[in-house]
Formats: sequence, structure tokens, C-alpha cells
Amino acid sequence: MTETSCPISKITLSGEEISKYILIHGERCTPSEMTAVQELQTYIGQSCGAKLSIASDTMAASPYEIVVGTTNRRQDLDVSYTTLGDDGFYLQVKESKLYIAGSPVRGTLYGVYTFLEDYLGWRWFAPGVERTIFSGDVALPDSIDAKFIPAVEYRDAYWYSTFNENWAVKLKVNSTIKNRECSRSIREEWGGGIGYGGPSFVHTFNVFMPISEYFAEHPEYYALHDGRRNGEHLYTQLCLSHPDVLRIMTNKVLNCLEEEPDAGIVSVSQDDSYLSDSYCRCDACERIHQEEGSPMGSLLRFVNAIADAVKEHYPKVIIDTLAYQHTFTPPKITKPRDNVAIRICTYSPVISRMHEEQPHIKESLEIWSNICSRIYIWDYTTNFSDYMVTFPNFHTLLPNMRLFVANNAKGIFEQGNYQSISGEFGELRTYLLAQLMWKPDMTESDYERHMNEFLQGYYGPGWHFIRQFIDDVQDIVLQSEPGARGTPAEILPPDLFDLEQAKSWWDQAEALSCNEHTRERIRRSRLQLLHWELFADGHADDAERDHYYKMARDFGITALNEGAAVPEPKTC
Repeated sequence: MTETSCPISKITLSGEEISKYILIHGERCTPSEMTAVQELQTYIGQSCGAKLSIASDTMAASPYEIVVGTTNRRQDLDVSYTTLGDDGFYLQVKESKLYIAGSPVRGTLYGVYTFLEDYLGWRWFAPGVERTIFSGDVALPDSIDAKFIPAVEYRDAYWYSTFNENWAVKLKVNSTIKNRECSRSIREEWGGGIGYGGPSFVHTFNVFMPISEYFAEHPEYYALHDGRRNGEHLYTQLCLSHPDVLRIMTNKVLNCLEEEPDAGIVSVSQDDSYLSDSYCRCDACERIHQEEGSPMGSLLRFVNAIADAVKEHYPKVIIDTLAYQHTFTPPKITKPRDNVAIRICTYSPVISRMHEEQPHIKESLEIWSNICSRIYIWDYTTNFSDYMVTFPNFHTLLPNMRLFVANNAKGIFEQGNYQSISGEFGELRTYLLAQLMWKPDMTESDYERHMNEFLQGYYGPGWHFIRQFIDDVQDIVLQSEPGARGTPAEILPPDLFDLEQAKSWWDQAEALSCNEHTRERIRRSRLQLLHWELFADGHADDAERDHYYKMARDFGITALNEGAAVPEPKTC
């Protein structure tokens, strides 16, 4: 579905109507550059009804050209392509021609989408929800001279919406994911992506060295904890001082890269144990921990050794590891190799607190930024124990992103509800996070504009009532400071939350909906209000719960939280 309720009637470029122009691509253009040309043709056509011709640069030059990607016209531009990386681009108007020229990997395609956003008003709010917000005539400036290289090299909004390949690319999410539950592939014609080699992108100890394969004969390969070595996954780690463990893991990583030569990153990272202190306490490991002042010491020495071996054969590959749970505190002595990424996990126990207000996060970022040239972030942006509960964290997203980039973050992974379409504001949060990763230096007014544009485009004419609800619950959470895994009543205390006023806002938003699509989206997001009404006091009966679960399932919602599916109703 394409929503173009305000189509542009005419586009002019340097005084000439756009319909006179030809789209030029290189004779040997890459698949993503050809996609860029085709996307430009499609969206210009949807904007004003002019279907532009496409031709290669073997055609004789015309004064009316939109030149896309690497062509034999590039000598017309005074630009340097060597600084663009894979994602950067130029936008230029020179005389009567428009040039969208960037990296042949993703940069040219991103340049096309940026041109469509900035100059033709296109917005891609969610999979299947796109429109131009411009109307009437649009005159492109006589002179455009813009260069853009994203500050964040690895961008992943790990929410359900971004597993739609086409939409993820439009929002410049450039990470590919291999995961048991969900995966994101980005084909070459859409620019490909930055992918992790190996069977998993995180928590790889047991993946590379399964307890089921090694523990029976070599329990000494696994962590000594409370005087014993545990052979249960999620309750143990590796003994990182054992030379055989280093040899086996190094060979596993090298074998993985031999099988996947295009992989850009390999994760060598601790398992996600329910025990936050599950690391090895053998004499050799403990000696390192004492020297370094942190269990991260044994992990980083281990990862550095693997990174050294990898660099000999694959000098561009990054080895990624976690600063998480017992490895969160940086070591005193050892520094990461230049081909090691430290992925800092920024768990915040309080919804209302920005990361810069939480010393454990701010100080860790500052220390790591002084000793590591490639910091990656694993950020948490939902309530993982209850996806449906209202989660008013919108005021934290912009300052948190600024803090990451100010501390040299080169990669950002924003984890949310990746398992299901949202019954809260998951689609809005995904859109804002993608915009922030692309332009983390945006102003507060730009951030507000993005939010309001989304609300209007996604929910229709009554959007401002939903904005009132968002602002109200955000004010409440700033007063009450609930935990990030809070219950409905903890997040919105009954003495502060006016249920009847909230219902009125949602009623008015729905009454103004202009079509069944916006009405359905309003009703689905409103489930968070019904959720509070039913579960804030903990007294919902079986029939009420079943009715709620049936509504959720009818809207396509499949996950209650990270570990539980929406149950089948029993009484409906």
C-alpha cells in the first residue's frame, strides 16, 4: 500500500520540468546502483506522474540528466570518492543536471532515498506505510552541493519492522542478522549489509565450543565456579586461560571465515548466563582478573589473541566481544587490538533516566572510548518482560544516541521487540531509532518533527490526540521513575494516570481516522491502554484475559514478551 494523499503536481529542476529528464546509470553499474535508478524512477513517477526514461552512460550527453552512481559523467564533478566508505554519497546540481553519486555498495542507493526524503518529501513510516508529505509544485534548488558520510558505520534497529528487507534499506539499516528466531538478509541489489560470520552474532562460546561436544572429556575447558565446573549451558562460561580453549576457538573462527569470506565481523563473546558472575575462578583466570581489576581482563586477552591470528589472514575482519554483566567493567592494563570491537551493553534499570545520568554507563563509555578505536553499542529499548506495556522512553532516545557517538561509537544495535508486530508504539520507536542512527546529530526540533510526521502519517488526522497520550505518560514516568521491566501499575501508577482521559484521546483519534488502515493501526496500538486497564490491578478474570489475547492475535501480535507467545484463548 502506498499512501500519496498529497501528491506533488509538478517538479522543476533549474527552471525545467522534471519530465524532460533522463535517468543515467553507468554501463557497468552495480546491482544496487541499478536499484537506485529504478527506485528514483518509481518515486518520481508516484510523486507527479512523470515516468522518466532510463539509459546508460553510453548515450550521448543531454543537458537534462539525473546522473546516478558511477558513470562516465563523474568527471563533471569535483569530488573525492575515496572518503565515502560503503555508505556515503554526494548530491549536486551543476548547471541543469542533478548528480546522485556515492559508493557503489550502498552509498548511491542511500543518496537516492535521501534525495527523495529531503527534496520530494517521501517518508517510509513502516512496511507498507509510505507517502509524500509534500503537495503542489516543488522546485528543486538551482544549486545543491551536499556530502554525507554517516557517523555510525553499523546500524541495526533490532525491531520487528526491520526484518522487512525493502523497508530496512529505505531507513538505512545496514546490518544483516542470522538468528534462530528471526533473520535479516539484504540482497546485493539492495546494497548488501554488514554481516556477522559464524552461526550467531552474539553469545558464541557454546556455539563454537558446545558443552555437549567437549564437556564429558574436557570439563577443564569450562569455567570453575563455586568449586565445580558446570556442564549446563547458560550456567557456565569457558576457561579463558586454558591454551587448548584458545587454540580450538581460534581454529573455529578461522574455519568460519574460510567458509564465509564475505563476513565482516565475527563475535567471540560470553554466553548469556542467568548467573551474572558465571566466569571462571581457576587460579590462572583469577590471577588475570586481579591484575586487570575486572573479569573482562581474561576475556579481552583471549579475544586479542584470536584477533591477532585473524588479522594475518583477514586484515579487514573485526572480532567483536561484549562488555556485559561480569565483563562490563573495563580492564586496567590490556587494551583492545585495532581489529577488536567492544560492544557495550547499556542496560538501564530505570525508564526515565538517560544514559548520561547513570554513572555505570557514562563512565564505562568514557573509559572504553579512551582505549578502544571501535566501540559498538548494544542498547535496550523496550520492556522485555512485557512487550505490551506502555514504555515511555521517547525522551531518552536522542540524548542516548548523542552520548554514544560522542564516545566514538561506530556501531549501534538498538534491541527492542524483534519477535512480533507491536501493540504499543514499536513502529514509531523503530522509525525514530533508524533516523537517529543515520543522523545522530539532529536537533531536538528535528527529532520532534520526525515523531510528529510519523504520528500523522501512521495514525491519520487524529494523530495529535495520540501525541497528547504520549506526552502525558512520559510526564508520569518522569515523576515516578519506574524500573525498565516494570508492571503496568509501576510504570503508570493509578494515582497519576487518568484512564478516562487516556480513553478519550484514543476515542477521538479513532473517530478522526480517514480509512480502515489508520483505524486498524490506532486500535492495535491502543491495546496498551486495554492492557493497563486489565492488568494494572492484577484482577483480570479468565474471560477478560482471553478476550484481550484474542484481540492481540487478531491484530497479528504473536509475542507477549521475550520468552512467551500470546496464548490461545480458552473461553472465547
